[in-house]
Amino acid sequence: RRDVDEFGRERRSRPHNRKPYERPSRGRGGRGGHGGNQGSGSMVDESNDLESRLSSLIIKVGDKNAPTLQNNLEALSVVLEKDFSKHEITVLRTFRQCVLELPWKAPVYSTLAGLLNAKNSDTGAKVITLMHEVLRMSLAAGQWGSVKVLMRFFALQVETKTISAATLLEMIDAFLQPAAGKMTAQGSCFMFIAMSTLLWAGRALRENGPDELEARLLAVEQFVQAYTEANAGNTLTTVLHDAPPKGVNILENLLATMRAVADGGWKIDAICAPHAMFASELAQATQHELPALEMPVDLPAGSYYTPPEFLQLVPHPPEHAVRRFVMQDLIADTITQLEGNRKDCAKYLMQVHGLCAEDVCSVMTTAQNPEDIDPETSLVYEYMVAEVLLGFLMQLPEGRYREMYYTSLAIELRKAEPQIMAMVLETAVENVVARIASMDVECVNRLSNWLAVYISNFGFQWDWAKWEGAADEQEDAPRRRFVQETLLKLVRLSYLDRIKALLPETCLSLIPAKAPTHNFKFTLQAMDGRTREVSVAMGKCLKNKGTADQALEILESHYSQWADVDAETRQTLAREMLTEHVLLLGSKTFSHMLNAIEKFMPALQKFGETAAAKLQIAQVVEDFWRKNTQFMAITIDKLINYRVIDPATVVAMLFDASHVGAWNQFHLWEILRNTVNKVNMRVEQLQARLAAAQAAASAMVADDAAADPAQSGESVEHVESLLEQMKQEQRGVVVLTAGHFVRLLSSGDGCASELDRAWLQGRFKEFMRTYRQQVVDNEAALESQVFTGEASADTRQAFDSTRMLAA
Repeated sequence: RRDVDEFGRERRSRPHNRKPYERPSRGRGGRGGHGGNQGSGSMVDESNDLESRLSSLIIKVGDKNAPTLQNNLEALSVVLEKDFSKHEITVLRTFRQCVLELPWKAPVYSTLAGLLNAKNSDTGAKVITLMHEVLRMSLAAGQWGSVKVLMRFFALQVETKTISAATLLEMIDAFLQPAAGKMTAQGSCFMFIAMSTLLWAGRALRENGPDELEARLLAVEQFVQAYTEANAGNTLTTVLHDAPPKGVNILENLLATMRAVADGGWKIDAICAPHAMFASELAQATQHELPALEMPVDLPAGSYYTPPEFLQLVPHPPEHAVRRFVMQDLIADTITQLEGNRKDCAKYLMQVHGLCAEDVCSVMTTAQNPEDIDPETSLVYEYMVAEVLLGFLMQLPEGRYREMYYTSLAIELRKAEPQIMAMVLETAVENVVARIASMDVECVNRLSNWLAVYISNFGFQWDWAKWEGAADEQEDAPRRRFVQETLLKLVRLSYLDRIKALLPETCLSLIPAKAPTHNFKFTLQAMDGRTREVSVAMGKCLKNKGTADQALEILESHYSQWADVDAETRQTLAREMLTEHVLLLGSKTFSHMLNAIEKFMPALQKFGETAAAKLQIAQVVEDFWRKNTQFMAITIDKLINYRVIDPATVVAMLFDASHVGAWNQFHLWEILRNTVNKVNMRVEQLQARLAAAQAAASAMVADDAAADPAQSGESVEHVESLLEQMKQEQRGVVVLTAGHFVRLLSSGDGCASELDRAWLQGRFKEFMRTYRQQVVDNEAALESQVFTGEASADTRQAFDSTRMLAA
């Protein structure tokens, strides 16, 4: 049986995919077992029950900042120290999972580890050694969310006297030193983790090594300043252009928070610090040395963590900026660490505030009168959750996880708190939509997708009256386009009449008057006599299950009689007639479409032997499905699969002059993304095949086998040849697409208006950052063929920013 998560994906070997609260499986001889006598079975049951209770105690400790927290920690440390030798594996496994998956309880688990160390240094050494090994493995695997959480755990261990300040500084230096002077994805990732660690370790380091702390803070400030200067003017990763931080620099906010915390004596009061309750006991503990950390050196640039920008979607009191940052940081870590289980993530997100003092934030879900809570005068926890969630959704240059994760998480949050979270999410969305004119175009697209699926899960209920004014705005206005595209997606997820019934009268002009359908050209009323004869003959042939050869014969026999038309025009007319009728044959469902294309693929391929012929087929498809863009995208995708058209054809079709003035149409860019992704996927598949062929060849050499070469699988030379061809096609698509963008943006007739150009410019930025690795791989070709002296300044700036982003 395949082990899959709720998204249908194979589970990865990540710690958070295993729930720490799962009941340990009963071994052989337990209840229902078949081995051992009754006495031994009873002993196993008793042992398992004890392990289950121990796990439950570790998981639940510190769920709330209750007056009993001190007694609970003391009692639990006594129990664990007493039973540690008997149940070491269970205790260590549960402790590891809790630290990784319940990141907001880091102060609790660091205190628990400190108490175990104070009571028995050997036990403490085993706990710390295990967590250090988990950190080392997370670094090697590039699991930066886990690395950040574990470094916070070790930062708090200085407070509990489990490790020394010098040991922690060595760990922090392991991140700071490789980051120094590197304005790259790796450098910003390492610096963010180091800064996050210093934020939590500041108070302990100030007491034990103030000079060393100042030296690290100086290095941080120098890096952030250099990073800001290096990325000045780079807007490729800016979500909202009307709000800070500008450009790609998202470290300034953390630096400002660190300065504010330093001015307050490095005290973080957003969450409780239980180690202070045991100061006298922890002062006598033995401190442990840890091996030096080794940073990964072979990870690709795209694998490094980019922290999301925390969007301020509702007003927050400025005096609570530090508390807001700390709380949203813990919320973000929870979303990251529990990505494998959206239901648990939603449940635990509603508990993150449990360790806060009552005056830190207001919690609407527990308040007696939630309607009286004003987000402008106090931090509101639910709004912070919504801001972090939408921040992840709109993270640039790309989201950390699939968009559907954030959609399903929002759905689970609303299910958990139907009234409160429905209001909070709706308010957050409306605040974003109010600023949509200044939002990155790709983020507008993502938000539209997210909102459509979210609304469809709750009976398509929404306050549509707030969108009534969108219909009065000009056709390519950002808010009107967003609302219209969202409604069109809702029609896809339901059906037209249902959406019509929900909308106010003023919004009906934003959706089609009739259900999505095809646009067949050869209707009886639209044809002359001889064209009607060809069309009727083709229709009968296809309806009677004729073959591709029979269809070709009909076209040849009819058009060969058109003596007044030259051969090239007859070929063009025949190609259009065939394509229209094949599309009509498959217009009923997706399955019908696939069957029709497969059946008449030889005829379509024969008519599509040249680039111009392929372009005509693609344009016929676009016109045929003009009223049903979902079928348009799927049909084009399948024609690429069957090699009827190629990716370059699709690019030429999308950037045709007929689309000037329509660059705001989302489906055009959906087709472009699908096309480029397909090319990249084929390259990756061939690279995997080449690696397999090389491994097989190496194995044959090692075995000195003189077997039949056919038994060794694909030859390395053959796969290398295929890969080179595919890379050439990839290079052609990247250069061709970038060339069309630059040509249109740099000329006076490439856009119909300033708004039209803004949409195209946004899509150009999206293309450059999404495929930045392919852009850098083909940098020389782009320099010589695309970004020449005729390229506009803003397109050149985007090219330069892309190269920096890919570094």
